[in-house]
Parts: sequence; C-alpha cells; structure tokens
Amino acid sequence: MLMKRRSKKRGPVQAKKITYDGINFASGLERYTYMALKKNKLFEGYENEVFQLIEGFNFENESYEKQANGKGDYTNRGKKKYWELSIHLTSLEKTT
Repeated sequence: MLMKRRSKKRGPVQAKKITYDGINFASGLERYTYMALKKNKLFEGYENEVFQLIEGFNFENESYEKQANGKGDYTNRGKKKYWELSIHLTSLEKTT
C-alpha cells in the first residue's frame, strides 16, 4: 500500500514576486496576464490609478473588548494607529 506524502503547511500566500519590464508583479499570474494584454495591445498601464478609500488615523480612546479565546478576558483594543486604505486600478482601455 502506498503512503500519502504530506507537504509542509505554508503561509497564506505562496506566490513569488517577479520583476518584468521594470514592473514589480505580485505573482507569475499577474506577469502572464500583463504579457498577454500587451501582446494584444490592450494594456495601457499597470496599477496607474490609486484611489484612497479611507485616510489613516489615530484612535486615541480606550476600548475594552471581550476576547474570543474561551477565557472571557477583556483587553484594551484602543489607542491604535490605523493605516490608510487605498486601491490600485489597472486601466484596460484599448490603445490605438
């Protein structure tokens, strides 16, 4: 009987960052998509538009919240700095 080989659990992201044409891609799939769009002349820019959804801010108040660890502990979850939230959009308009 053959034994099933188990692989070591990895983190949530296994993609390798790749640089191509001077652009840093988050994965090989992004680079492949870029190459296919460029080949068919559908590509204008990679993440060239940035929209800020929420500005970063400091939460100065104290906030005691019950933790979900089964013990019912209350810990201070306040007094934190929250970073801005923004998205990068790729323009897929056809270039002529």
